[in-house]
Amino acid sequence: MKKTIFSLLTIFSLGLLLSCDKDTGLEDVADPDATLGKVGNYWNLKSTGYANSKITISSNTNGEVVGSYTFNGKTYTLEGKITENGIYDFVYSNGDKSKPFTLVKFDARVGDKWEYKVGNQTVVRKVVHKSTEDDTFYGPMIIKTIDVEETIPEGVQVKGAASPFTKILWKFNHKFGFIMATGTRANGSIVNLYSDDTNAND
Repeated sequence: MKKTIFSLLTIFSLGLLLSCDKDTGLEDVADPDATLGKVGNYWNLKSTGYANSKITISSNTNGEVVGSYTFNGKTYTLEGKITENGIYDFVYSNGDKSKPFTLVKFDARVGDKWEYKVGNQTVVRKVVHKSTEDDTFYGPMIIKTIDVEETIPEGVQVKGAASPFTKILWKFNHKFGFIMATGTRANGSIVNLYSDDTNAND
């Protein structure tokens, strides 16, 4: 079977918790029509060696979103939470929606971090860069990004299997959402997943 971009999405856990500042996003306001998680929003996605594809928000219930994509005639889904303040996922909680893990906060500052305990190991997400001027290409534009570095201890389980990555560098924009993810495998090889178009700011 031909590889698709969404085998990467499952691993990267896009998507659409116990954080250091105790801010889990559970109390965030999440008007479905006022966030990046609005039903119908889509992101075109690309990665070298994988078929291009698109993920579309198919439902939003108080910020809990489902992103859908089709491959070989079948529809697949990814879940997360998107609010006015940030993006969260349920990957390390194995789908437990009472324990979202912060992926990005749009008002975060460099040095902010969020942690999640998986058994006796801790996954850390830390803001390592926040643009003060436009410095990242996105389609024909240059935009600002918030960069979050995720450090994954060796052997951490994701959906019943050890994570193939030890580090992921995420890039987000408050208007366009997901911009890029660069995953580093244990053997040092790199995988890039990026978006070059979205209607999220329409």
